Amino acid sequence: MADYAETSLVRGLSFLAERQAAIANNLANVDSSAYKRRLSVAQPQRGFDSMLGREMESIAYAERVDRQAGTLRETGHQFDVALDAKDWLRVQDDQGKTFYTRNGQLQVGVNGYLQTRTGRQVLDAAGQPISLGNAETLPPEIRISPNGTISNPANNQTWGPIGLVQIPEPAALLPVGGGLYVDPANQRTTTGGDGVQQGFLEGSNVDSLQELVAMITVERNFAATQRALTGLGRIKDNLVSNILR
Repeated sequence: MADYAETSLVRGLSFLAERQAAIANNLANVDSSAYKRRLSVAQPQRGFDSMLGREMESIAYAERVDRQAGTLRETGHQFDVALDAKDWLRVQDDQGKTFYTRNGQLQVGVNGYLQTRTGRQVLDAAGQPISLGNAETLPPEIRISPNGTISNPANNQTWGPIGLVQIPEPAALLPVGGGLYVDPANQRTTTGGDGVQQGFLEGSNVDSLQELVAMITVERNFAATQRALTGLGRIKDNLVSNILR
């Protein structure tokens, strides 16, 4: 029984350490556009048979992403776009690998392609990169309509539209850093809505005060678990001493 208690307490310490790391990561990204906070989840872990023959639960650490949309903020930048709550941008890297993101902080690269701030090319509705031309031909003013169509108001030339997609099970997406996600399940996406807002960005959904309170709670729980583990060790020592008398 003592061995089970020690195992449970040690796993509890491990869980609290992982949770603290997740909170720290959330606080570090409080100002990152479209960042989704990480939530720590204690999952039951079965498989330990106690001395009484009853199955007792322990816990294992897991993480999920809080999909709640962040607050929109106006930037006035013509290549900044905020998306509808269910929409995603589809982007790709130089090797053609596909990612999904809600970070609409876009720019035109030196090669004339519309891309994210990290250099991933934004794809159109047909899954192709969007070329707006070189620096000499790029119009000074660009308009992006709610459905993602990019246009030059001076001559009505259009590009795109930006490929807005909706993912059936967004919880299956895995974050890979930089506001990018991959889809290991390769889900079939559907066309997104008409919710693009030019000149706005979605903010992080992290509440810094909430995260600080959670951090203090974790620290207190960690200290209490350590004391319980120390106390359990003393009980075992006393039992051994009494038996040997």
